[in-house]
Amino acid sequence: MQQNIVFKLPSAVVVLLGLLSLFITGNAGAQQISAKIECTSCHDPKVSHKIKAMHNSKHWDKLIKESPVNNDGCAACHGDSQTHAATPTKFQPRTSYGPRWTATIDQQNNTCLNCHEKTATHKEWRAGKHAEQEVTCVTCHDVHVDLDPVREEDTQAEVCTVCHKVQKNGIHHFKDKIDENPICSTCHNPHANPLPQFMMLENRSLGCRNCHDFREMQLSSEVSLKAKNYHLVMQHKDRTCVDCHLGVAHVDKENFSKLREGGLASMLVDVFHPGQSDGDWLLEEHPGAQALRQGRNCRQCHLGEAKELGKALAPKEIISSIESNVSVKKMASAVQFTITWKGSENDNSLALMFDNGQVDAFSKGGCWASCHGDLPGMSRDRGLNKTKYLLSSLKQQHSVGFPSVEYDQKTLDNMITNGEFVELWRVNLSKGKFADLQRFKVLGERKESELGQLTASANFANGIWTVVINKPIDDKVKPLIEGNDITFGIAIHLDGKSGAEHKVSLPLTISSDGIDTDFILQ
Repeated sequence: MQQNIVFKLPSAVVVLLGLLSLFITGNAGAQQISAKIECTSCHDPKVSHKIKAMHNSKHWDKLIKESPVNNDGCAACHGDSQTHAATPTKFQPRTSYGPRWTATIDQQNNTCLNCHEKTATHKEWRAGKHAEQEVTCVTCHDVHVDLDPVREEDTQAEVCTVCHKVQKNGIHHFKDKIDENPICSTCHNPHANPLPQFMMLENRSLGCRNCHDFREMQLSSEVSLKAKNYHLVMQHKDRTCVDCHLGVAHVDKENFSKLREGGLASMLVDVFHPGQSDGDWLLEEHPGAQALRQGRNCRQCHLGEAKELGKALAPKEIISSIESNVSVKKMASAVQFTITWKGSENDNSLALMFDNGQVDAFSKGGCWASCHGDLPGMSRDRGLNKTKYLLSSLKQQHSVGFPSVEYDQKTLDNMITNGEFVELWRVNLSKGKFADLQRFKVLGERKESELGQLTASANFANGIWTVVINKPIDDKVKPLIEGNDITFGIAIHLDGKSGAEHKVSLPLTISSDGIDTDFILQ
């Protein structure tokens, strides 16, 4: 007779064995469940206003057959992003629109056009001016808000004038009548040819008639007989006001000339108080973030606005901006930078940050590429006492619950060898005289390096500072590369009592031919 021997196991072990059994037998099922991770497991509409707004939009309207909610939901626009869902701090969604990651221009636009190109309003997008200039749909549109600003009458102009500066003062530059202006899309089609004639033919010059009444003009004694005869032509449906009054709506000759100037040897540059605007904010939260991530630089949007930016950002007790004169000259064996400004003998220093076209982030953001919210005194200072650094030095950026992870020293050393860093030259001043010159490499940190053949001088006379810096053309640290544009930025430090007292320029550019750059090197 066989005897069954029973071992009584402790209850805790029984529980563990049971769980193990469930894991083993249910492993395939568990994999199947985790194969598709729901976006809302992290992006909770109850917590995130942007996701909630999306769920209240037409993109989430189940009654619309073509809407994303009826076609794979979030994945309809962002693609299958399970790798991102599994490791969200490391991998981006397949198609990302920012703020942290940005897919290519074609990826973004093709996703939107997959649906919207079928509509009459968007069918000509690919042949339009905005597409030619590599503008993306999300440069202007935000679908993760309750009301898309560019589609609202009260806010449309704010979006358009981020790029279209001349129009900022409204039609005819009557600032007191800006509130009465028709919206931009009354006269311009942003999804095709934006010239006003096309829209005005469709709506019978509605933008002009918003203020000008043809009947009143025909009866007015202030309108000449010749003009009245011309106005009779407007009875024909193939005529618009701008057939005769071409360019009259947004005339601003002074600003137009500023937009066109370039390839200079010398120019006036306003350096302004930057407040606590940093590189992280520029790429994530500010209105021009998308444009920056896709290749534009700060000056392309903010040309001529440095003084206004300084006024908006500087506290009342701090000087908001300083006018400086910057010149660039090619010497026999060096590039010479000369910067002058009206100051005092207590001014602390002048700094110049320089790159030869090897650091893409610096070409776009200038000095802001090295300035971040976690630096001492900045808006997101975490007490780490960090110096200036480039985001490219990080393996993983700081995110909620996760610290920044920097590349190992070997990788950083290779990046330095490959020229993937920017230079910082600091001309220190003392009591109206030149004190000394410091040279730094900026990548994972700001690290002082040998001067080599870099030289500088400074002079203060009659209330004017003149600082001259000479950089050898064949400099071993950061040589000039044929065909590459140079980007640099300057900062003037006043009394040195506070970091807030430094004034910074927008990125400045140099090329050998002066085409599309501020300065020409010849």
